[in-house]
Amino acid sequence: MALTAQPLVSSVLIVKADRLYAEALRQLARQIFPQARIKLAASLDSAGTALATENVDVLVTGVGTSLGGDALEFISTCTCRNSRARQVLVVTTHHDLRLLGALRALSVRGVFDSTTEPPEQFLTALGAVANGDYYWSHSLLDLIHTSAARGNSLSRLLTTCEQLVFSIIGGGSDDVAAGRELGLSPATVSSVRRELHRKLGVQHRGELMRVAAQSGFVQFAPFGVVRPGYAMLAAAYQARKIKRPQLSAA
Repeated sequence: MALTAQPLVSSVLIVKADRLYAEALRQLARQIFPQARIKLAASLDSAGTALATENVDVLVTGVGTSLGGDALEFISTCTCRNSRARQVLVVTTHHDLRLLGALRALSVRGVFDSTTEPPEQFLTALGAVANGDYYWSHSLLDLIHTSAARGNSLSRLLTTCEQLVFSIIGGGSDDVAAGRELGLSPATVSSVRRELHRKLGVQHRGELMRVAAQSGFVQFAPFGVVRPGYAMLAAAYQARKIKRPQLSAA
């Protein structure tokens, strides 16, 4: 494979729980950045520790629960203006639309679908992102465009409040626990849950949990329940609540 001239990259951080997979990515990255310092992190905690002490030209990360937390929240911090990670490339096997929508909302420059593209194409993706360009696998863009054409995205169907309740109830919490988490009364949560039943066409809480898992609102891991992107969703909800009185006063 002929490699074109690549930008100067001095440091790469690869965040993958699978050590063999991470090492394979390191060997690929070494092909185009032979002088770079390439580190591996097996969890979000260890990646956060590394980023707390040094800058990284390119962060390569997965999004699975095996990393030990909410990968979307981690990526959110890595795409902030003051982040120590200059560019972010996500390598994923996940095809749920909520995840992809969140990555687009975070302006992640690169998302590589390792289930449809060969390892050699990873070099193209890595080089593009390091250069400040965009690289999204065609398979993932096709999924997003198809969903947009059909108008069947749950993020569009459900309000922000409904998505928050869906995330909490979908993880197995009852109305009381959900209300405590959101600062709502159990009666309000129950009302929102009934509306979720109607919109999603389900009859009981168990079906609600199934749909939440299938649509990426919750992930069940050995260490507990992960709600990808929940913190970002909650922050957006709280910001809207603060703005409402100002708008009504105006």
